[in-house]
Amino acid sequence: MRTRLLAALCLLAPAAALAAKDPRCAGKPAARAARFSDTALKGASAAERYAAYVQACALDDVVALTQTLVRFKTVSSEAPAAKNPEMAAMGRALEAWAKARGFGFRTVGENDVFELSWGEGEPLLGLVFHGDVVPAPAHEWKRAPFKPVVEKGRLYGRGVEDDKGPIASGLVALAMAKDLGLKPQGKVLIIIGNGEESDWSGMQKYAATQPKPTHVISVDSGYPVMAAQSGFVAWTLEAPVGTALTTPKEGTVARAVDVSAGEFLTQVPGTATLKLEPVKGQTPEAVLAAVKAAIVAESPARKDLKAEAKREGNTVVLTVHGVAVHSSTADEGHNALWDLSAVASRLSLEDNGIAALLRVVAKRFDGDHHGDKLGLKYEDALMGPLLVAPTVLRVKDGTVSLGVNMRRPQGQDAAAFNAALDAAAKRAGEDSGGRVKEGPNRYIGDPHVADTSGPLVKTLMGIYQRQRKEPDAVPGSIRGGTYARLFPRAVDFGPAFPKEPYTGHAPDESIALETLDLSTRMLAEAVHTLAIAPASEVKATP
Repeated sequence: MRTRLLAALCLLAPAAALAAKDPRCAGKPAARAARFSDTALKGASAAERYAAYVQACALDDVVALTQTLVRFKTVSSEAPAAKNPEMAAMGRALEAWAKARGFGFRTVGENDVFELSWGEGEPLLGLVFHGDVVPAPAHEWKRAPFKPVVEKGRLYGRGVEDDKGPIASGLVALAMAKDLGLKPQGKVLIIIGNGEESDWSGMQKYAATQPKPTHVISVDSGYPVMAAQSGFVAWTLEAPVGTALTTPKEGTVARAVDVSAGEFLTQVPGTATLKLEPVKGQTPEAVLAAVKAAIVAESPARKDLKAEAKREGNTVVLTVHGVAVHSSTADEGHNALWDLSAVASRLSLEDNGIAALLRVVAKRFDGDHHGDKLGLKYEDALMGPLLVAPTVLRVKDGTVSLGVNMRRPQGQDAAAFNAALDAAAKRAGEDSGGRVKEGPNRYIGDPHVADTSGPLVKTLMGIYQRQRKEPDAVPGSIRGGTYARLFPRAVDFGPAFPKEPYTGHAPDESIALETLDLSTRMLAEAVHTLAIAPASEVKATP
């Protein structure tokens, strides 16, 4: 690759420059592109002109398109793609965008996948994203989640990082290449699945039945290149709540009548609540005093404990606050369930199902991200340790259930891991006097590992190392599961940078404008290198 191209692509715009408007970016796409033509930039190669155009003009387009996409409330857990009017509306908007720019567009399934295409021939490059988002509970947000805003150099809104900002980066990168008259040597696809946060069946069918591009890049996790993914695990523990005792055990102060934590399986709970009633012979005032005393007693062992208790009629409500994060980065947050179980363990509660399950949380989960207390812990050199996060606690129809999300690395096959879960469930039963048992619908996903020495990984690593000026960066692994695992040799490339907080499933989700800007430029270089002017060294191996 030419030295001048490398120099052009390695220019990093400082934060202050993001706010400046380059006069060459004024006007309609044709007028803008003319200012980056071979006539306007004499002596510059097509790759250099493309890099300059994207660096100067892409960010505003990416932000505007991201905001458009975020305004569609495409929460797949509330309504699947086939029955979600917001998903259908977003599809119509994407189709209009594509046709206005001369791209192909088609819907596969019942809004399961939106596919935009550029070029002719066999699929050469596929950029994979998802258009659905996780819920955005209003009580957790300081801003309106589906009314995106830019504040202090960050774009806020549900989906700006996961995954609508990346979609906009990919679309704008392709549009700008087309503006300049560049042409791919095969078909380039933008593949948007619409059930990543809930039901993968639509994208699974697409991946299994449609022609597979030579190179597939998912933009749904982090940098530098994520060549491995942990297996997704869903596990449930449950217990019957049971009826209140007519004659409470001596010393018992209260009975747990309700408990709640977490919003969905893939988010560490930021809030947890326990509702208590006084047993016979006790008063609400006595229960409130006991709960406040338990908070005080637990505080020295937990510097970050944030808990309060209040009386509501004849009941007392204990509320504990943590820090909600994506469950794949559970060790970067603070699980409110841990603290709730610790405070509850200091109370003299009637031994019903809620109290029993909280005891299990305190004994087998509290303070342990890696399943050591459950007897599950193991790790892999590339993918790191098993991650375990209790995320959803609810009472429904007389049963209290705990949803647990795990991310498991390679190094232990499914049979061995299933046996370890069987043993963990048995321990939980023993801890609770037989009350707690495993619930239904255990799911054990397999890890995904790409070829870290293959041409796709080498190409993307080269882009990252130059753009970030980090020549020693190496491929990594993620605990999350993305659509990359559905395509042979596929990897993830962005959008989150190392050591930056990932807010994808968190309240007030946001992404830095600098991150959007640099991600778009790196994606544009990947498009040029892999599809527009592919060199022999990046052609797929047989």
